[in-house]
Amino acid sequence: MEKRLEALLCIMIIILSLTALTACSKGPSPGEPGGDAPAVISVWYSLDGKEEQALLAQFARINKEYPEVSVKGEKIAEADIVQQVWNYQAGAEGPEIVIARRQILDALYKKGAVSPVLADIDSAYPAARAVFTYNKQAFAAPWLTDVPLLYYRKDKVLVPPASLAEIWEKHSVIAVPGLNASLLSPWWRAEGGTLSANGVPALDSQKNRAFINNFAALRQQNQVLLDSAALARFAGGETGYLLTWASDSTRLTNIGGNWDCLSFYSLLGAKGQVLLEHTIGIANSSIKTIPVMESAIRLVEEELLKPAAEEAMFQAGGRLPVNSAYYESATKRFQSEVALSLQSAWYLEGSVNDWTYLDLLNSSWQNIAGGANMESELARIQQDASDIGKQTK
Repeated sequence: MEKRLEALLCIMIIILSLTALTACSKGPSPGEPGGDAPAVISVWYSLDGKEEQALLAQFARINKEYPEVSVKGEKIAEADIVQQVWNYQAGAEGPEIVIARRQILDALYKKGAVSPVLADIDSAYPAARAVFTYNKQAFAAPWLTDVPLLYYRKDKVLVPPASLAEIWEKHSVIAVPGLNASLLSPWWRAEGGTLSANGVPALDSQKNRAFINNFAALRQQNQVLLDSAALARFAGGETGYLLTWASDSTRLTNIGGNWDCLSFYSLLGAKGQVLLEHTIGIANSSIKTIPVMESAIRLVEEELLKPAAEEAMFQAGGRLPVNSAYYESATKRFQSEVALSLQSAWYLEGSVNDWTYLDLLNSSWQNIAGGANMESELARIQQDASDIGKQTK
């Protein structure tokens, strides 16, 4: 009996000793006093104003909630981001994460400065994911974007129109701030407008010509009011309709007025596809994304992609999240109409030349709005696009 008690006592002593050793060896967690230093995540961005302040607030929140990371934001002038990232990466330095517009991240991808994104982006709408997809891999997480909407004054439009054709039939006036292919993309697209066909540029197509002619005819009939001050004229009650960006909703709300909106999916059906040119993405560096840092980088990216963080960014700058989860509990028509736009958006992968063709089309439309000859302008950019297509084959 005594021997059994002695054996049990020995076993208990051994267990207590091992428990104490385990507790001692575990030590404090990273970021806690006495623990390992937190993983420092440098984030370069070019947002400014209220959007910058909202972004910095998100960094502060992440640092507070996750002491194992320390997010340090640095504002870089947009025109300098690509060259600075490239210069720093030559010395194996620079940011772990870059937040920028599509055009900037596209340039970084072409320099090999970003790697496949670490964050889970499955909840982003397919067309938004496509914006940063190259060779079937996503090189950035789509975050915020902008889409065209048709706003209407509820004191002038008592019953929302069922279609765009109904507006023309009633001889109503739509104010438009500019002749811009991205802004007008769902209308232009629904009328057969295109950038390419089977990989060949088609900027000088018959449908593109017809759209410009139709737009000009509506202007002559005073049904389209092309004016850079379109938003102010709509807010002042001069027109019942305004075709502008979803992000302008914050300005309209601040100005006041009894307005509502419709997506072009609601007005034109599935053919009314918006083009997500104005998309901001979150990318991770090809040099700084190393195994030991991956979990920290992923954590920061996915925290920014949460609906609550995206809502804070929307409130600050008006740009809309591309995360479908954000719209699941939408209670306002505005959010529902934006969701319809994103669900049906034009699917263009980042690797296609169509984005370059879009820039050419926009430049020609600006010239046409200024009085240039349509046939000459479209013929010019068609040749430019053909030259680009040959160079990239």
